[in-house]
Amino acid sequence: MVDVAQARNGPLEVGGEALGRIHAKSNSRKATAYWVGFLKGVLASGKIETTEYAPLKVEAQNFLALLHDPDASELIDDLRIWESDPKEVFQIVEDIVTFRSRDFIVENDADEINELYGFCAGIACDNRITPREVETLLARIDAHPRVKEDRRVLNLKNAAVRSIADGQITDEESDDICTWITHLVGDSATDTGLSTFGNVGVIEGALEDHADVVFNQRMFVLTGKFHLGPRKAVQSMIAERGGQFKGTVCRDTHYLCVATEASRDWKHSHEGLKIIRAMELRDQGRGPHLVHEGTLAQALAR
Repeated sequence: MVDVAQARNGPLEVGGEALGRIHAKSNSRKATAYWVGFLKGVLASGKIETTEYAPLKVEAQNFLALLHDPDASELIDDLRIWESDPKEVFQIVEDIVTFRSRDFIVENDADEINELYGFCAGIACDNRITPREVETLLARIDAHPRVKEDRRVLNLKNAAVRSIADGQITDEESDDICTWITHLVGDSATDTGLSTFGNVGVIEGALEDHADVVFNQRMFVLTGKFHLGPRKAVQSMIAERGGQFKGTVCRDTHYLCVATEASRDWKHSHEGLKIIRAMELRDQGRGPHLVHEGTLAQALAR
């Protein structure tokens, strides 16, 4: 999946309808993997708490909009109808997962990662982690070795292993696991009132001091949906300060600027190929600096 593709008549607009049609199938699959993973995460404790109703509704509303999913629509209604009966809600969610899992089979690394992200968001949606959820999380991570290539996943696994060593999960250990999940999928819907799908997680090693961003004769690459404005406008702001641009990340890239909101066409729900490539280069000791949108905005305001 790419942010800029070439068509016969020139580059396709980032986030535009034409590019959306090209990526429609993969975007639908990405969202479905996340949605199924989220519901599995909610079920992982073996019961549903009333504190999980609100994040369930938020995620269902989001996937209703994304996928026009009738199950999501019915779940929203059922959460209202069965408000006082968590056992019934659990059965409804379990039925949705059973039905959707018949149609959606994990086929590749992207499916594994997107479903894992959804699962993590599901177990953390009430900001409380149980021993049963930790055990299920560890089993899922171990079943897909490739996901552990992400240091954030490895850190999450290590925190989970430490916490479950005595068979108990303290409040402090639960908070620690939730923090590592935030690194993957951002804050939970309980914290923000917003769906976790499409959040940008914490990018380790990103510049924190805006004074470290130098514009003149430096090569910039942008990714994601910027709140600062359309990508062309952000490029113009950087160009006014002497910066240059490329569409892809390479060894000559000085800065990869990551928007607050994920791009619709990213490969994974929380990062795209540019971020993945930048992290690979950084692991080799030659990658670009990573800059969150907030830090970039401060640098542009100097």
